[in-house]
This record gives sequence, structure tokens and C-alpha cells, in this order.
Amino acid sequence: QNTKSETFSVFASMEIELMEDLILAGGARYTDESKTSRISVPFQHAFLAGSGAFLPSGFFSGPIDFDDDNISPEVTLRYQLADDISVFAAYKTGFKSGGIDVSALPTASLDVSRQTGDFSDIIFASEESEGFEAGIKSELFGRQLRLNVTAYRYEYSDLQIQLFDPVAIQFNTLNASEITTTGIDADFVWSTPLDGLSLSGALSFLDAEYSADFFPLGPTNDNLRGRASRNAPDFSGNVGFDFEMPVGALKFGLSGNAAYSGAYFVAEESLADPVQDDFVLFDAALFIGRDDARRRLTLAAVNLTDKLVRTSVTGRPFLTPTGDDTIVSFNRGRQVFAEVSFTF
Repeated sequence: QNTKSETFSVFASMEIELMEDLILAGGARYTDESKTSRISVPFQHAFLAGSGAFLPSGFFSGPIDFDDDNISPEVTLRYQLADDISVFAAYKTGFKSGGIDVSALPTASLDVSRQTGDFSDIIFASEESEGFEAGIKSELFGRQLRLNVTAYRYEYSDLQIQLFDPVAIQFNTLNASEITTTGIDADFVWSTPLDGLSLSGALSFLDAEYSADFFPLGPTNDNLRGRASRNAPDFSGNVGFDFEMPVGALKFGLSGNAAYSGAYFVAEESLADPVQDDFVLFDAALFIGRDDARRRLTLAAVNLTDKLVRTSVTGRPFLTPTGDDTIVSFNRGRQVFAEVSFTF
């Protein structure tokens, strides 16, 4: 399958000072996308020829076309409360082009599509987003503490997702109706009074759910409307530190981070999808090197406690749709790295 894409896009923005310390900013992006895909089967193995389920040798689909355009505007109102404190409110939109699914298998159904000229089964629509956000950005205590808080609500229509079909043994790219996300994000960086020590952290609350009917490819044909989307914990966050100190003509550094994730669904097939319980992951690093950072030796560890968490769960091929066996994907276990760096 060969796909050719052409994209044209232009963006314009401007700012207007409505009054002292009050700025109105706006802009818009125009995007035009065209894609043409062609599927050919030069040769079919004799093992497949007798089944009649696959495309024959010499198959050629002809051009499969996808075209779309979009105008995505945005506007932000920003007010400077003080030299180091500002508040803002914004309306934003977004666009992700659709296209032709490149994971389509060369099955006989594509021959039917070629004869009718209808390839809609392997074409997915563009994804669009629209929503609002408001927040505060600040640097406090002589810029020793940076604190930001943002609240938001966005709707994603025709959300593009990829699901594995264990019966057809292929991934399918499709549109999952609509997802609405509502949440609050907060983050900080604090340069503490202790020389060389800084603390940082973030906390996020997220309510992401299907806000329109969505019937995925699962065997139960459940409607996921009202259910949380995949890999979307209600709460997540992290806290970390960085410490540097001179050691003679050298510099020593130590850092650590703890990241928390609440429970989340690991699939999008039914209302009874598996759930990954909440967990915490730890990372750490230390370095020693020249004070000017031109020579440095670093030892870093990711996932120190070797915690394994599920990231996705799908059905296993060559079983009935209601089979109990599943394919489970996990994060990586503990990883340790040593790095020697030179700057010239």
C-alpha cells in the first residue's frame, strides 16, 4: 500500500492591547489535506489461494482518495495582575487530519470495495477539538517559586483510535464518536533556600469520558457512552527534586522523581474492560563532572522498583471472540543507564 499526502496550511495571529495590562490575542489556522492511497497485490502465495479470503495475484485497487480542509480559530484574553502574576481565559480549537488506514489487510472485501468504488471501510474521518481553558501563571517570592494552575474543558469529535481485531488479526483505525475532557492541572518549581536544591511537582485531575454513543469492535457490542476512556486516570501527578553542589573543581548532582497514576481502563472494547490499579513509579539520577558541564559522568535509573503496569489488553488471535486468552502489554521494567558526555 502506497500513500501520497499533500498538505497546505497557513496560520495568522495578532494581539491587541485593550487597556493597560489587558491583552486580547487571536489567530486561526487553515489546513487543506489530500491523500491518495493505492493497494496492489503482485503475488499471492499458493497457501492462501485456496481459501478465497484474500486478494488474488495482480490485484490493484486504483486510487483511494481522501480530502478535507479545516479552519481552526483560537482567542485568548490575558490580564497582568502584577509584574509576576497573570490570569488568562482562552477558547481554542484543533484539527487532526483523517486518512486511509494503512493497516488494512489484503482480504477479499477490498475487491468488493474496488468493484463498487466504496472504500469507506478503510477511511477514517478527521478529528476536531473545541473547548475552553482558564488559569493563572505566577512567579512568587522574588521568582523563587513558579506556580501555574489551569482548568479546562474540551470536546473531541470523531476521536481517532486504533483497536486490534483478533478475528481478522489486524489493527483498525477508526473514529470513536466523541470524548469530553474536563480537568485541572497545577505545577510548581521551587528554588529552596538551601543552595543548589530545587523541588518540583505537578497534580492533575481529569474526567475523560465518551459523551456520545460508541460501539467498539468488542464481542459484547457494549455502548461505551458515559464510560471513561482508555489510559485516563482521574488523578495523576509527580514530585521531584534536583540538588547540585560543588566538590572542589567538580560539581556533584542528585535528582529523584516519584510519579503517581490513578486507576484506568486498559482497553476500549466493552464496559467490563480490565482496569490497571493505581501505582507509583520512581526514577533517580546522579552525576559528577566539571563545573562548566563540559565533562560529565551520569548514572540514571528509570522505574527503580521494577514495577510492571498494564498499558493495553487485547484479544488473542486464532480464538473465538469470547476466548479468555488475552495479549497484555506492559511498561518497561527497571532500566539503568550510564552516560559519559563531552562538550566541545
